[in-house]
Amino acid sequence: MKDVVAHLSTDEVYNQACLDETLDQLPYGGGLNGWNARGVRVRRRLSPLETLQEWEARQERVRTAWGKLGVSGTIPTSVGPYPLRLQVWHLAREYAIHADDIQVRMSAAERRAQLRWRVAFGLFAAREEGEQIDARLEADRVRLRQGGREHELDLESFIAYLTNRPQQLRDSARRRLIKQLGATG
Repeated sequence: MKDVVAHLSTDEVYNQACLDETLDQLPYGGGLNGWNARGVRVRRRLSPLETLQEWEARQERVRTAWGKLGVSGTIPTSVGPYPLRLQVWHLAREYAIHADDIQVRMSAAERRAQLRWRVAFGLFAAREEGEQIDARLEADRVRLRQGGREHELDLESFIAYLTNRPQQLRDSARRRLIKQLGATG
């Protein structure tokens, strides 16, 4: 769990750099995976409480600044000026992914609602990132067309497909299917 919080704190370093317009000063060599790995590695020397306190302090600073900008604002990012509203959605998606990692408990109704917005946002984000995903949400299922075939997936399986995290699925048959569809996690 500490590594997840360390990763989230690393995300806040990025968010702060966006606000401070100091993105060019971040050690971003090795791409996103390298950045994340360095951030976690650096924070391993901290206690769990120190890691949590750092994340909370960084998060408070970023959220306060974003609140002043307003949801209609724009922030500089590594891909250029970006609507704050969408950056907040991306962060919500990140938090939901890591809530799964640490198995945050929620009621069945909360989980269903969370999965539905994650699918809807995941499809939007995939399109925004130029990924060609032919899928549509229907009630609590997703119809995914790939390689001339149609697959009907439950919400959790589709999220595992979108986030490349089949390992989060407890059912081995569902994990296998998601791997066959191209997820490598």
